[in-house]
Order: sequence, then C-alpha cells, then structure tokens
Amino acid sequence: MSAEPEIAQPALPSSGPNHLALLAILSVLAGLVDVTGFLSLDHVFTAHITGNLVVMAAQMANGGPPHVAQLLSIPVFGLTVAVAYLVARRARMTGGRGALLLAQSFLLFLVLGLVLRTGKGDSQTLAPSVAAAMLAVAAMALQNAFVRVSLHQSSTTSTMTGNVASLVIGLTALVWPGPWTRDEAAKKLRNTLPLVLGFFVGCAVGAASVPRLGPWAWSLPALLSLVAIPVGAAPATLAALRRSAVPSRAPGAR
Repeated sequence: MSAEPEIAQPALPSSGPNHLALLAILSVLAGLVDVTGFLSLDHVFTAHITGNLVVMAAQMANGGPPHVAQLLSIPVFGLTVAVAYLVARRARMTGGRGALLLAQSFLLFLVLGLVLRTGKGDSQTLAPSVAAAMLAVAAMALQNAFVRVSLHQSSTTSTMTGNVASLVIGLTALVWPGPWTRDEAAKKLRNTLPLVLGFFVGCAVGAASVPRLGPWAWSLPALLSLVAIPVGAAPATLAALRRSAVPSRAPGAR
C-alpha cells in the first residue's frame, strides 16, 4: 500500500487590523533600537544596517580605520536572517512567528543585561560594546526576516526610505490619480503611515531616553518586544490549531 502524499500547508493569511498593529509596534521597536544603539554603542546602526556601510566608507575616506562593530554588522545580520528563515521553514503552519519574536526579545534583554553589567551604555571597553551591538543587530535581523517570511510582507519596519516614498506618492495620488488610483493610494497610506509614524516615535523616544536613563534606556525596547509577542504569535497559533483539528485528505480521496 502506497503512503498518502503529504499536503503542503498554505501560507498564513494576513490578520487585518492586528497585522497592521503588529507592524506598527515593530516599527516603534526598530526606531528605539536604532537610535539607542547609535547613541550608546559607538555609532553603530543596529536596524538601518546599510547605514554602517556609509559611515565606514566615510571613515576610510578620511584615513581612519574601519569600525569593528560596523564591519561585523553586515555578516552578523545576514547570518541571522538565514537562521530565521530556517526556523520559519521548520515551523511550517505557524511560520515561526512565536519563535522569532521570542528570540528577538531574548536578544534585546541580553543587550540590556550586558550594558548594565558594564556600568554604562557607551562602554569604552571594546569587547562588551561590540558584543552588545551585535546582539542588537541580530535582534533586528530576526525582525526583518519575521516580517518577510512569517508575515509575507514587503513593507519594512526598520528602514523608512521606501515607506516614506510610498507615503508621499499616496498623498499625491489622492489629488492627482494616475499610476495609482485613489483607492490604491488610500490603501497604501493606511498600510505605511502607521509604520512611518511608529518609527519616528521610536527614534524620538530613544533619543530622549539615552541621556536620561543611560544603560537603562535599553529596557524600553526590551519591554516593548514583549508586547509584540502575543500580538504577533496569537493569530498564527490559533490558525495552526484550527488546521490541526481538520484531518488532511489525499488528492482524489472521497
């Protein structure tokens, strides 16, 4: 008797308002991490990762040595994204939502613990500062992979250039429709405005918290990452439970 062929699990659908709320939370989180990291970890971009290439190029053009943490951020980011993809692939029905969000939160709490242990956020000891920066970079890599692989979204929560372009085009198309209809423009605005505003709010809060809280400023993104876990993981878990309750059938079975 031949074994029944395995039925591939379809991708999880978007979850409407909860889906957009999660992206907005992640945008605030990315803004917090990027600014806090830049101000307290020797000018390393932990979310806007390609910014490190620009800073390194400018430093080298002025005759300075490449920044160790900025140099390491690119391979660390890429490797973490690959690992996150494999986690999501293995998770199948849930798309790794819970696992990736938990891992992101765990890494941010590690950053908090490390900077508190060194006594200040901008430690002049190279090794702890680089280690904290790489942990934050890995956390943001998990977030980027999560949005693309688990949520199947092309929007980004950590770099706003494309989102700002969509926002401006959407506002313009509302007045002068053309390549984008008014309905398309309104949909783009609904999807991008919360992300842009969220990132800017995160940047503002991060910039205000570092001089006031010192290393404790890292507690803000760490705590916010905990909020993202139930918002992001619950819809996927419920969907997986519903699917597991329905027995799969082989093609042609009656």
